Amino acid sequence: METQDTYITELNAMLEKAIKRMNEEHPNFIIYTASIWTDKDAKVSAISFDSKENALQKIEKSNDWDRKKYEKFLAEGDLEQAELFKPEESDRLYNPADFEWASFEECEHQTVPIKWHLVLKKIGKSAFEKIVQTANVDKEKFELGINSNSDWYDKSWSVNK
Repeated sequence: METQDTYITELNAMLEKAIKRMNEEHPNFIIYTASIWTDKDAKVSAISFDSKENALQKIEKSNDWDRKKYEKFLAEGDLEQAELFKPEESDRLYNPADFEWASFEECEHQTVPIKWHLVLKKIGKSAFEKIVQTANVDKEKFELGINSNSDWYDKSWSVNK
């Protein structure tokens, strides 16, 4: 079997297992955000799930910390540094490590294709549709993100797009 086909088969098996486990172990959990990522060097992929409550709580905590730094630098007249700590206006986390169920399901790959991120992008839409159809998702705001070589949450699909 070709490297790309094996990679896709392993990702699909991970997705199936994750949805089955989530539905069985946490049937009342409403998935607000899901993330599928691959670490090509470690030859590992994972899927993570987050709730809106967890996202809002972590964003608020981060913004409180950022706000203190922002106000400190503003008071000192250092506008450049202040800008780095300007609190974010967001209701979603973009780092799967901060999700409520980080690395909920993982898979080890025999090999990862050179252009793995393009393959992951291709299967992202079908993974999004499968999660929407078979898992307990936020019907108005669910989003699935995937990583790339440059970001942990690079491309996304959303129910409201």
